[in-house]
Amino acid sequence: MRKIKFYNALRVKLSIIAIVLIVLPMIAISLTYSKTVKEIIQNKYTGSATQSVYETGEKINVILDELEEFSTLIISNTTLLRMLAHQSDYSQDEFNNVLRTFITSRDDIESIDLTIGHNYYSSGVRKLGLIEKLNSSLEESSGQPIWLPTTSKMIEILSGRFDKLYFTLGRKVIDFNTLTEYGYISFDLEENILQNAYLGLLDNEINDYVEVFICDKEGRIISHPDKDRVGQTIQKEPYANEVLSDDNGHNYVLYQGDTERIAIYSTIQNNDWKIIQTLSTKYLYQEINRIQSYLILWGVVYVFVILAFMLILSIRYTEPLIRMKTIMQKVEQGDLTARTEVRTKDEVGQLGISLNHMIEEMQLLIDKLLKEEQEKKEVELEALHAQINPHFLYNTLNTIKWMAKIQGNTSVSKSITALIKLLRISINLGKDMISLSEELDYVENYIVIQKLRFNQSIHFIQQVEEECLDLSVPKLILQPIVENSIIYGLADERQEITIEVVSFLRNDKLIIEIRDDGPGMEASIIERILSGPADKNKFSKVGLNNVNHRIRLYCGNEYGIHIETELGVGTLVRVTLPVNRMNNSSGE
Repeated sequence: MRKIKFYNALRVKLSIIAIVLIVLPMIAISLTYSKTVKEIIQNKYTGSATQSVYETGEKINVILDELEEFSTLIISNTTLLRMLAHQSDYSQDEFNNVLRTFITSRDDIESIDLTIGHNYYSSGVRKLGLIEKLNSSLEESSGQPIWLPTTSKMIEILSGRFDKLYFTLGRKVIDFNTLTEYGYISFDLEENILQNAYLGLLDNEINDYVEVFICDKEGRIISHPDKDRVGQTIQKEPYANEVLSDDNGHNYVLYQGDTERIAIYSTIQNNDWKIIQTLSTKYLYQEINRIQSYLILWGVVYVFVILAFMLILSIRYTEPLIRMKTIMQKVEQGDLTARTEVRTKDEVGQLGISLNHMIEEMQLLIDKLLKEEQEKKEVELEALHAQINPHFLYNTLNTIKWMAKIQGNTSVSKSITALIKLLRISINLGKDMISLSEELDYVENYIVIQKLRFNQSIHFIQQVEEECLDLSVPKLILQPIVENSIIYGLADERQEITIEVVSFLRNDKLIIEIRDDGPGMEASIIERILSGPADKNKFSKVGLNNVNHRIRLYCGNEYGIHIETELGVGTLVRVTLPVNRMNNSSGE
């Protein structure tokens, strides 16, 4: 074999392809770059956003502190305390006027309500409906400011009525000099005051990604740009437990909602409210996602180019292998004239040359074996003819038959006639296939001789479809089966046996069934019969295996015999053969 040049070597070509294939490294670099940049953006943004939320919380804390200080001034006002100490000396209008003087000094307070026992005084916007029940936390307080959740209240301004959201500061009114408890005072403030404080955390351009709101320590929403959300709870949100359990801190929580999001929060120290900003990471990663989209787009284009390049190369270098595979399949089917076409000078080309040489050697070897086998067969035939001249024996038996007829010995004449017919088929050495009709004649003549031999009753029945008689079958396949039935059927001093031969066509196959009513056989005997090697010198017992082997040799492995037996019932041997029509040549 000639040495392959360096630039023609398949290994070199595959190495070049491997260098070209940088798709996987490109993907790995792209993913690592994207992940790293996203982490940097997340850390930078969350640090900045956390500080903004904290500062907004501090601003709201200042607002609430100022309101609490204002409420302290009111409940410690000497005029109000004197009126409360002598409540019966003052009318409803006088109390309302005092409250009005307080409310006029503040723009953010919508109304002030004072509850003394069963008496109720109010100043500010007019609220409609029943007087609200006092909050339990306010009743249990000791005079400290209590911030109550935001509620919707029906108010009347001029001739119009509408609902408005208020969050409330409530306090128990106590004279700290005498520690006398008089009642309760509450300040209603418009919810928009809180919203205006955190509007700076919102941006019209990112409203689809950002949510900002305030909730109390139980998770009830106090203020929200979406007013329908006010009063709802965040307890079921993925971040709720971590946020609400942090009493004093400000931090952020990564969680998974409909998309990956960040919840940034800060605690309003005044009343343990939480200001929370949630943000979709999609907004954070907008720019990097855009860059990544471009990378993916160009990466896909690049991958398709690489795939096209690889496809062309694979076709070029695998086509010879496919051709060789086709040639090898033809050789497997027996076509030793097939040769592969060699077009390249690399390893694949050398493989094709070797394949062609191998097929040529196989052809020569097979021709040699066939010639030797033919010569061997001719030698065997010559030896057989040398031992006995079948035609001479045939003519001699025919003469004896007529002598027996002349002398009136019909039984001898009949048996010799049957033997002559058997011999006529047996000596036809050049003919391996005969018609089913001829095979059945052979079996009938064999049974004639066996009846004389055993002197017992052998009943032979044929049920053969007419169209089956002219089909060709391998010679001498039914006689060993019938012989096996007679040997086993007449064992143990049995006096008679019935053998039935049935033949029919099924699914383009010739089926011949030989059934007897003998004693049957054990499964181990059947297995031994069919598993042993074929022996041309044995025609009973193991002869069944010989028949099976010959059928497969002549017709193919899908054909052969199948045995079904049952002790005390009988045996069925089913022979399956291809449907072959007899030709006109006699072969003799």
